[in-house]
Amino acid sequence: MIRLLLLLTFGSFLGYSQSQEEETLNNKGLELMEKEKYGDALPYFDKLISANPEVTPYRFNRAVTLFNLKQYTRALKDYLFLEKFDPEEPEYPFQIGNIYEHLDSLKKAEHYYSKAIEIEDEYYLYYFKRGTVRLKQSQWSTAVTDFNRVLELDPEHHNALHNRGIAYYRAGFKEKGCEDWCQALLKGNTKSAEHLQKNCKVYPKPCLLSK
Repeated sequence: MIRLLLLLTFGSFLGYSQSQEEETLNNKGLELMEKEKYGDALPYFDKLISANPEVTPYRFNRAVTLFNLKQYTRALKDYLFLEKFDPEEPEYPFQIGNIYEHLDSLKKAEHYYSKAIEIEDEYYLYYFKRGTVRLKQSQWSTAVTDFNRVLELDPEHHNALHNRGIAYYRAGFKEKGCEDWCQALLKGNTKSAEHLQKNCKVYPKPCLLSK
């Protein structure tokens, strides 16, 4: 989300020429977003989209604003519009998946995270989010596969280690789960300490001192 927001904020409008008034309204909305004043920012983007429904940066900024206001249905509508407008942009299905995850529609969330990965298969966050919803659905082996990919792309991702530990443990590979929690703890994941203490009778050697 952040990387696309920066792109749309500082990049060109892809052939669309903003009027001075539109630029002022958009910049004001962005300033308010940066201050996390989403309720104040929303009217600016509503006004811009009312006059320019096809200008995608305005709609994206509104979708981000609506999500932060927990107006998930409206945010979803904007992201679906954006995905249809530009089906090659992976961030749109990713954000749709994120909304469905917040709505606890995990199958739909998994579907849209997978669509994002089909478009962009080198971004660790897409795999992490899909792995997490697979974990929530007790899909242990496919969750492990996703977390493996996260760690290929970002070896220091301690949350992926922690979640992979949960998947291993739940799948019956308790020793592997404890090893992952140990490594995650060493990388700074404090949640892993609780899992080690609760579930692991024998600590992996690197974590013996913290027992």
